[in-house]
Amino acid sequence: MASGYHPVRHERVISADSLTPLTAGIESQDVNDNSQNNNHNSQTFQYVDINNLPTNAGSPIPQQPDQIHPVQQQYYDYQYHPNGLDYQNPQVQQIHLDQNGQQYLTTPDGDIGGMHHPNLTKQPATFSVSPMSASPASWEKQQQRAANRQSTMSNNSSLKSDSKLSAIFSKNGTWTYETISMLVALGAVASIIAVLATYDGKPLPSWPHWITLNAVIAILATVATASMSVPLSGGLGQLKWIRFKQGRAPLSDMEIYDDASRGAFGAVNMLVARRGGFAGSFGAVVMIVALFLSPFAQQIASFPTRMVETPGGAVNYRTETYGLALHGKEELGQVFVPILPIKSAVYKGLFAEDGRPWMGLPFQCSTGNCTFPPIETLGVCHKCVDMSEYLTRYCPEGVDKTDDCGWQLPSGAKLNSSAEVFGMTSLFPGSSTGDATYSTIMKLIFMGTETNATGPGVLSPWATQCTLSVCLQTLESNITNGFLHESHVSPPITNDTIPSSSSLSSSINGLEPLTIQSPTNSSLVYSMSMESILAMQSWFSRLFANGTASRNSQYINKTISDLPSLNSSPYVAVNLTVGISSGETFFDTDIVQAFYWNYYEYPSPPSAPASEPPLGLEMLISDLAVSLTSTFRTLTAVPINGTSLSYETFVSVRWGFVALPVTAVILAACFLGVAAWETKRSGASLWKTSALAMLFHGLDEDARERFEDLRSLEAKKRESRNVKVRLSVEEGSLDGKGGTLKIDRVFE
Repeated sequence: MASGYHPVRHERVISADSLTPLTAGIESQDVNDNSQNNNHNSQTFQYVDINNLPTNAGSPIPQQPDQIHPVQQQYYDYQYHPNGLDYQNPQVQQIHLDQNGQQYLTTPDGDIGGMHHPNLTKQPATFSVSPMSASPASWEKQQQRAANRQSTMSNNSSLKSDSKLSAIFSKNGTWTYETISMLVALGAVASIIAVLATYDGKPLPSWPHWITLNAVIAILATVATASMSVPLSGGLGQLKWIRFKQGRAPLSDMEIYDDASRGAFGAVNMLVARRGGFAGSFGAVVMIVALFLSPFAQQIASFPTRMVETPGGAVNYRTETYGLALHGKEELGQVFVPILPIKSAVYKGLFAEDGRPWMGLPFQCSTGNCTFPPIETLGVCHKCVDMSEYLTRYCPEGVDKTDDCGWQLPSGAKLNSSAEVFGMTSLFPGSSTGDATYSTIMKLIFMGTETNATGPGVLSPWATQCTLSVCLQTLESNITNGFLHESHVSPPITNDTIPSSSSLSSSINGLEPLTIQSPTNSSLVYSMSMESILAMQSWFSRLFANGTASRNSQYINKTISDLPSLNSSPYVAVNLTVGISSGETFFDTDIVQAFYWNYYEYPSPPSAPASEPPLGLEMLISDLAVSLTSTFRTLTAVPINGTSLSYETFVSVRWGFVALPVTAVILAACFLGVAAWETKRSGASLWKTSALAMLFHGLDEDARERFEDLRSLEAKKRESRNVKVRLSVEEGSLDGKGGTLKIDRVFE
């Protein structure tokens, strides 16, 4: 109501019949049956400002009565309407109220139109007043209520004008938030796949601020899981309204659906209770599956290591020619003497027993892991063959008993008696070997006896011949964790020409070098000088002199030493606990002891054929050959560049684990579609998980009375299983569905 208009103070009342000025609030003097019959419906009151009150000169000013007393005590609503263009005299129209206080609005007759006073609103201001208590304070309260009602109507009008915009972004009006969240979840899973596909098989990326690939996957998986929870929660929440909209259901189902929309535990409970139907069970399964999205996403990527090439830092060596030797004293049978590194290599190969005879080779590998192309190099090779089938019984002169006789080979190597359990005989080109080639450096024949299982005291002899030769080797070489590993790619190549005695003497005297043609390069010839070969043979003849291991000191080969007595002889006495010579055993030399020890320390496996040479002897000969070859490659080195390898951590994607995240997000999208379709098909309001919807559309009065006497929550839960309810429509609502939805109880 505009300022300056006071509905009670100093007003005059004009009757509907004569418009005669009356004192405000005083009943008409002409009240009769007709006026009572119309029940005040035709009374019109005009309120004017006292400042603009038209009075005749000298007329008294009406005074305000203490209270208004209408003929009939009823409640009315009053509306202000502009009275034509007379804004100083607005009309007040009486409007009846029903018994419940509801007003029945009537539109005033006539077109209001025209210009309006700036203090009057276009919409009529309506207020209620009790004629029995029309005091100034009550009138002010009624005016305030009218103003609030006018403000509410104005706000509703504004909301209606923006109904389209609000419907799009309203949480309870559309599936907008759920759809956006579903798109975010799909994008997150797609991003996980894209990131892993980008880095699959590539080195582990190094990103700034210590961000790791695992962290990115974890973040995307968390985003996907959180985003999926929005449509899953909203869909399951909406299904409860659909369920009660479509028909009767136990009131307890409301809690089952509500719990399922909150997480996996409630979803499991729904499946166990079997109260979700197809759509609800489908959503519950998806809710549970989504719980495993993050763990499976973490399993998609693994980070193994591999070897990758690193430029430079890998050098190995080979030799093409070797001719180092020292001149000796011809009178002592030592025309040439090997240089000290060769002697050192021999001792290392025989006595180091560390399995690393190549340690003398100064290879380079910066990372500890390197590879090299096949290496052709001049070196020393070995070959051992079994000679047991050529053994014959040998009885020295003066021995009458057969049991005391020994064994011998056609080459002249022999065991003088059964007391000699092990023997070594060395043969060199130019002696009675019969099959020595140009490449042969030395032959060693090992003989021994073993106990026979046929009975006590029965011995089984054996013999093995090992040859050291100059050869051309093709090696596959690699270094792993700092250890060199080399193996023969192809059989070694030797100069297998067997010279006659005269030609051999001529070669030796002429000092013609030993040559071997490269199989891969016709212009490359590997050679070793005759001086170096003779130097090794000369020194080896003394170092590998014939010797035996015996259980009796009287059978020690005394030809090794010219000393006059056993006490001063250089034999070696050892108390052994291996083989046939367990107990005190006597060795002629350290070399014999080394081979004998290796023979028993590394026996051949039981599955090895009898024709194979003893494993321990071949191992020691191999170490000797490798040690000599490494020395040749060091002394006359030709560098070979290789490739350094380093460990690299790379990304390996196990695509099988992608199945669950992809399946989960697709199922969530399908469930959202099912929930939206069910909502449209059932015509249910889109309330989803709204708590206000639960409050506004709760149980009716009769249903609530059923639970009033139940004190505990558990008792109410039990009772809710016996009460079936459904959503009913009440006419006259403004929810857009034709009525207000509330829960109406139905008992079974």
